[in-house]
Amino acid sequence: MLTILVFISMAISIALYSAVVLIPYLCILFLPKDLREHCMRSFIVLNLGRAVIHLGLRPFIRIDYRDEAGTNTPPGIYVCNHRAGTDAFLMALFGVEAVQIVNGWPMKLPFFGYNARLAGYLDSTKIPLEEYPKLFKSLIDNNVNVIAFPEGTRSGSRNMNSFHSGIFRLAMELGIPVYPCCIAGNERFPDRSFHFHKSKGIIVKRLPPIMPETYRNFPSAFVFKKRVHDMIQQENQRLDAELDSR
Repeated sequence: MLTILVFISMAISIALYSAVVLIPYLCILFLPKDLREHCMRSFIVLNLGRAVIHLGLRPFIRIDYRDEAGTNTPPGIYVCNHRAGTDAFLMALFGVEAVQIVNGWPMKLPFFGYNARLAGYLDSTKIPLEEYPKLFKSLIDNNVNVIAFPEGTRSGSRNMNSFHSGIFRLAMELGIPVYPCCIAGNERFPDRSFHFHKSKGIIVKRLPPIMPETYRNFPSAFVFKKRVHDMIQQENQRLDAELDSR
């Protein structure tokens, strides 16, 4: 029953938001590509995510956002653990203009995939590796953040999969700040079969950035990814324990 109620609530929140922004949305479609992508990221995708969080999810689960990075933070790469399908919506809590790196199939969805393509989201299955440095540099130079889930797929549990090294190699090559980010509590909201279960809450936490002057001393991208993986894993263990105590 909870699964049906959450899906209905999410559908209603998306429908209401779409109705409110229909005219501005149609206008955005006719803008030049760079301006269209900017508007889609900051006006449609970001705020649609907030609508889903506040109207679609929060009636059923407590969602807390915590920020240890402070204000006036430079654009960078947000490295997040990946427990469930709701992670993509929870990224709106960061309140920054960003593109997400996605693994192919979300880009094929009729509604979300279409808008993600318009917003300039990056399909990891279609972009040649040699194009990433130029793409990342262009985004960061235009104050657009990149959100990555280096596990590559949902863990579906409190355990974290190993990280891939690519995103850390790019950060080291281009000198981009890296923001470790933790998502706890939503491993069964929904589960891998997209069924929603009762949860004591979801906590999303942005940790202080790891700046180039810090990771410049790391001997390799492998060491860098291991440091970030362990940092997120340890913080998530604390967050999971806090949720269990509620």
